[in-house]
Amino acid sequence: MSPELPYSFLEFLSGCQTHDPAWPEPRPIPVDWDYIRELADRLTSQERVIVVKSRQMMVTWLGCAWLLQRALTGGPGIHVVVSKEERSAKELIERIRILLDGLPKEWLEEWIVSSKSTITLTNKSTAHTSRIVSLPAAPHAVRGLSPRTLFWDEMAFTPNDEEIWTAVKPAVDSGGWFLGVSTPNGPNGVFYRLAHDYCGEFIQHHLGYQQHPERENPDWQTMARAGLSEERWRREQELSFEGAEGRVYDQFNRDLHLTRPTWRAGKRKQSRFYRGIDFGYRKPAVVWAEETRSGEVIVFDCLLGDRWSLEELLIQIHEVDTRHHLSERDYTWTAVDPAGRATSDFGLSPWSALEEAGMKLKTRTSQIAWGLERVRSLLLDANRDVRLRVHPRCEELIRAFDGYMWDVAEDQPKKDGEHDHLMDALRYLVINLPRFHMPGLSRSPRIAGLSPEPDRD
Repeated sequence: MSPELPYSFLEFLSGCQTHDPAWPEPRPIPVDWDYIRELADRLTSQERVIVVKSRQMMVTWLGCAWLLQRALTGGPGIHVVVSKEERSAKELIERIRILLDGLPKEWLEEWIVSSKSTITLTNKSTAHTSRIVSLPAAPHAVRGLSPRTLFWDEMAFTPNDEEIWTAVKPAVDSGGWFLGVSTPNGPNGVFYRLAHDYCGEFIQHHLGYQQHPERENPDWQTMARAGLSEERWRREQELSFEGAEGRVYDQFNRDLHLTRPTWRAGKRKQSRFYRGIDFGYRKPAVVWAEETRSGEVIVFDCLLGDRWSLEELLIQIHEVDTRHHLSERDYTWTAVDPAGRATSDFGLSPWSALEEAGMKLKTRTSQIAWGLERVRSLLLDANRDVRLRVHPRCEELIRAFDGYMWDVAEDQPKKDGEHDHLMDALRYLVINLPRFHMPGLSRSPRIAGLSPEPDRD
């Protein structure tokens, strides 16, 4: 080992530089921040550490630096970083390369560095070799490696976490150093268990946004809360392990989210009109919404069919349009279930049938949880702003909000055949809104170029 290479992790961090694409130049790690010094001390003195953190606290960079220093000072062997997917695995190995390239040159005089898909470090004096390997969440990838050091990033969001833990636990039990890092993701999985390990085998370190010296400003909290549901804010910033149970949309409140009965669609200038359709094998569902100039989404009508053919569905949609004095040219688009592109036994997909009827269709594939969160953020974000309201005539949709329940065992909403179809139609509409596609709008409740004044009809 080169005598210039520091054993102190804090001193090692002082020689590291990070590189964020948002910044033109590399940036040193702020080792004078108290929370970074405390975490550095914890990682130096403890072999098994679980960090429960708020988002964007530089902890991933610190974990990469910790793994790199262990590879340079911890003797020969394999040092592994595990992440939730292949893209994340490539990003983490790239971060370690950035850290390695930014170290003072005199620290690495005794080392031969080979940086390909893995990073190989060979000491010229001892010929000892260390390898840094970044792996996605695949149990077979970790099995048999016996790493001396394991850094597991976004641990609570990693698929196959039980199998991966089974594969790496023998190495941890035999003396390997372990660091698991994540924001909470409910009361399930390996991360939750280790973060609540009452036997003392793992040291828990909690790192909330309040400890970040640049986040004491109330303006930052207002910006960070915008677009997040209260539940998500508590998980991602307040370190809450609460789980989703009971009603899926427990934010929905009739007193808060229903418009006046006199509210009418189409009275406001610069509004946009949308539909959302869930084809539903037995119960097709449709919702109609107006997005006002202030960015509020008002669901002003809905339909829930019963064994309707596509032809009957189109007739019913036309009747609702006529009732509201709307024609097809008034709609910006109609969002539909991505599965609607599938061709039926009669050679015609629902998508094709609606297109032939003149509809401008839009679809987007996304995880259900992501769509649920978008709806929650409109119902009530962490700033207590309401951006989604429902007309009282939508009785079936209102009942669906009340009856749409969470299946705790399956960790997803229940498919009950009664409430889920309208909820799916609403979700398809919401995830296709411009604010959830266009950069800069995902955090803003307003439409670009339109007045921010609220609509109070």
